[in-house]
Amino acid sequence: MLGMVLAGLLWQKAQALDWAAVADAFTSIAPWRWVGAAMAAAISFWAVAQYDVTAHRHFRTGRPDTAARRAGATAIAVGQTTGFGPAVGAALRWRLMPDLGRGTVLRITGFVTLGFFAAWGTIALTLAVPVLAGHAWLGLALLPLGLAAVSALLFAFPHLNVLGRQCDLPSIPAFLQMVALAGCDVLFAGLALDLMLPPETAPALPVLIATFTLALGAGMIGGTPGGVGPFELALVTLLPGTATPELAAALIAFRMVYYAVPCILGASYALLAPPHRQPPAPALRPRLSLGPRAELPIAAQADHRAIATLQSEGTALRTPQTLTLFLGAVEGPLAPLLPALHRAARDENRLPCLYKLTGRDAVTARRAGWHMAAFAVEAVIDTARHDLCGPDYRQLRRFLRKAEEAGLTFGPIAAPDWERMTEIHSAWEDSHGAERGLTMGRFCPLYMSDKPLFGAWHKGRLIAFTSWLQTGGTLSLDLVRHEAETPQGTMHGLVQAVIGHARKQGIAEVCLAALPHPALPGRLKGCAGLTRFKASFAPRWRPLYIGAPDVLQLALAAADIRRAILAPAPLRRSTHDLWSLDALVDAPPDDALPACRRAG
Repeated sequence: MLGMVLAGLLWQKAQALDWAAVADAFTSIAPWRWVGAAMAAAISFWAVAQYDVTAHRHFRTGRPDTAARRAGATAIAVGQTTGFGPAVGAALRWRLMPDLGRGTVLRITGFVTLGFFAAWGTIALTLAVPVLAGHAWLGLALLPLGLAAVSALLFAFPHLNVLGRQCDLPSIPAFLQMVALAGCDVLFAGLALDLMLPPETAPALPVLIATFTLALGAGMIGGTPGGVGPFELALVTLLPGTATPELAAALIAFRMVYYAVPCILGASYALLAPPHRQPPAPALRPRLSLGPRAELPIAAQADHRAIATLQSEGTALRTPQTLTLFLGAVEGPLAPLLPALHRAARDENRLPCLYKLTGRDAVTARRAGWHMAAFAVEAVIDTARHDLCGPDYRQLRRFLRKAEEAGLTFGPIAAPDWERMTEIHSAWEDSHGAERGLTMGRFCPLYMSDKPLFGAWHKGRLIAFTSWLQTGGTLSLDLVRHEAETPQGTMHGLVQAVIGHARKQGIAEVCLAALPHPALPGRLKGCAGLTRFKASFAPRWRPLYIGAPDVLQLALAAADIRRAILAPAPLRRSTHDLWSLDALVDAPPDDALPACRRAG
């Protein structure tokens, strides 16, 4: 309604124009200006069409960038000219990609629409307004601050709950890309308008582009076809003294180049082009039971995917901002996976990251140009050399004596009592807080049922248990749970029993998991006791590394991974590819889910 009122006001203003002078000004526009404006409009449309590429990557549709870009350009060219842009755009996207389904098409349209408004608003408030206020220099400070503020919000709140459903907001890389695309759009669209104006009447280019940016927003909010009415009135209002036949002629020429011609081309393409159909490619299933690192199956608890080349294969974890190669290569060398990880992260609007790499792999990544940093050390015990004699084991011997005096017994759990183990887990959460996740073990029988389990009993009653991950010659600690009050030496005796069992089974290493690197400033609180506990076994400390293409991406990736560990997403139990088939057989979902309730 408001747009129609403004369009009426524009019509009244148009009655006062000398249309003969407008015609003269229109015909006097030089041919090279038409060509230049058309080229600028083409670049502007390339930028806005790229929004669809970003949207398809966000929703992981798997469509080629070219097909997404063409559908986006068609939808925007026709939608912005005819009015009702989101509805028209959704219809045209569905026409060009029918097998996406209506739901995905609507999500892509909403993503593009809201994403553009967010990016446009950032540019308008931080750049356009200061320029028109005569303080262009202020934009140099406001733009970084605005980008940082929105990025901080997206980092803190990566998801939004709408009507009981979780919506994933754009990642920080996606938002920054959309702002850059919106800047490219208004820059070249404003340049197209500038080329249509006579030089003697055109304001300075920065002022014109800032004015165009705000007028464009008024036209979009007005909702009229092509923004007619609100756009022109905003332009005339923000550029006093320019309501001349030359401006009217320039606006008519601009609308021909930027609206009419793209609309005709877009409509023709939508009518004549065959729909793009692409059968869904079968996802490569990550192999979580193989590889040189026993911790790999932890990835089953998080959103994960395979990264593969002809030479190598690895498993990557998804966090809101990153696609993280976990533990290096499952098979083959690391080097071929690095460019593949770059491409995969780009195709999901995420930052590429390497996590928990060994020193050897860190050297390989550093040679390939990645920025690497030691962030943790893991305690590794050589079972053949582990001997309770000697001064290094004095503290361990003391705690083992206390466990023996308390009458504790330790050993494998052959038939898990999930009800009792759930009680222990609940007591542990009550005293320690919610469990962590991502790369740290979480309590769920569906996940644990095919893992080695060891328990501690006091007077025949289970009071503590651990789960472990095994591959080749390594047994790695996965999960530790115990009652709030246990006799001294309980966990020492439990781990010592595991070491003894591993030695008998010919397992060369027992890994007690990782701690923050001693060189890191501000190590996590509560690590002192855990460090003393692990140090009592006189382990070999092995450094682990995190990496990203540069320092800024490394800082953001590390913060995002830490956030995902401290506040993990709920465990998913509806997909059959999350848990091994053996686990599903051994622990039917209907029986095991109650035991997972507190964990997810």
